[in-house]
Order: sequence, then C-alpha cells, then structure tokens
Amino acid sequence: GLARLPAEYHARLEAAVGFVDSAVDRIVPPAAANDGDPLEVTVESFSEWIVDRGQFRGDIPQVEGMELTDNLLAFVERKLFTLNTGHIITAYLGALAGHRTIREAITDPTIRAKVRQAMHESGEVLVRRYGFDRQLHHAYIEKILGRFANPHLVDEIERVGRQPLRKLGAEDRLIKPLLGTLEYGLPHQALVEGIAAALCYRNPADPQAVELQLWIAQDGVLAALCRASGLTSNAPVVAQIVERYQALRQQ
Repeated sequence: GLARLPAEYHARLEAAVGFVDSAVDRIVPPAAANDGDPLEVTVESFSEWIVDRGQFRGDIPQVEGMELTDNLLAFVERKLFTLNTGHIITAYLGALAGHRTIREAITDPTIRAKVRQAMHESGEVLVRRYGFDRQLHHAYIEKILGRFANPHLVDEIERVGRQPLRKLGAEDRLIKPLLGTLEYGLPHQALVEGIAAALCYRNPADPQAVELQLWIAQDGVLAALCRASGLTSNAPVVAQIVERYQALRQQ
C-alpha cells in the first residue's frame, strides 16, 4: 500500500484518488470450467451493487447498476443478516433433512417457514439499528426466498454450508444477528434453531466441519459453541441453543 509509495506523493494521492468501498449481492454457484471462455459463468438475474458515496474524489461517475449510499455499513449488514443468514440456515436445516441443494431445501415448506422467520428476526434488528422500512425489508426477504428457489442455479448445500467454524464466528451471519436481537430485546427462536443446526452439521470432506464435531465430542456442545462464537457459557441464549441442538440430534 502506501508504504511502497514515496511520502511526497501521499497528499496528492489522497486528494486525487478515492478507494471506494462497496457491497455486492449476487449468488454465483460454482460452474464447470468453460474452455471457450474462462470468464463465462452462470449467475442469477438479481444483482445489487451499493457504493459508498463519500469515498469518491471529484465528480462521481455514472455507472449502470451502481447505487450510492451515505451509510454503507447499513447495507453491508442488510446483506449479511438477510441473504447470508437465510442462505446458511437453509443449508444447515437442509442438511439435517437430507436435502442436497439449496433449492431442494427452500422448497421444503417447514424449512422455508423457519428461514423466513429467521430473516424476519434479523431484519427487525436492521429496522431498529438503521431505520430500514419494515414493509420494504419484508418484501426484500420474500425476493431472497425466491432467489434461493431459482431452478436454473444448482447450489449445493455442501458449498453454502462449508466452514461452519467461520460461520459461527461472533462477527458472522449467525451470531452477529443473534447478538442484535439480544441488544434490542427481540425474539430469536429461529436464529437459535439455525445455530443449533450449524452445530449438527457433518461433512467429512470439510475440515472445519470435522473439527467442529471433534470439539463437540471432546468437550461437549456448550464448550464448542462458546469456543467458536465467543458467547459466554452462562448466557441464557447459550442454554437455549444447546437445548435446541439436543432436540435436533434426537430427531
């Protein structure tokens, strides 16, 4: 970065060049290599590109598809708490039910209802924290449910569910929205179920899934959850997650 640029140019760079952060929302499942065009990939028709207005220098260019915002963090969390949260809970509940793809899982009415509920729970955090319009956000949730059911995208549960230790992290798509519900005193039943399902996830081809199950076998599920998420063992929500985990394991 700047360490490689002589100090005499730093002020000129700061005045003339903007390094603009953005949030991109588009599902791109893996596809077989195309020998004719290595850049040819299959994507969904939906796309969203939110860009931080304040980081440009000079006039802002008119770029097709670019949406400007003064609060990028709100849209980063909207994607994390909605698309990413819904996607991962679909994957982990789908894995428990024996489904192979996200489409198979989300067309299961029981899973669809739980995923919708989880996104409504995380969405209420966004409404409280950033002032998103509740009705518009609910419409966004319904659009995402439709995206998960796209018959033209074969999105494997193994792809979406990979690296469960990372996805159980304090700043990631399961625990961060849960912490938001605790902050605002909001319901979180479906988020708890999604986290419990993550703890159940098994995939011998995924090193993190293997490691998670090893932690649970060696130290118990409570210790494994707290180690992965940073939650404290005496938190009431931890007991709720463990209780739900035990129920899911018995099903």
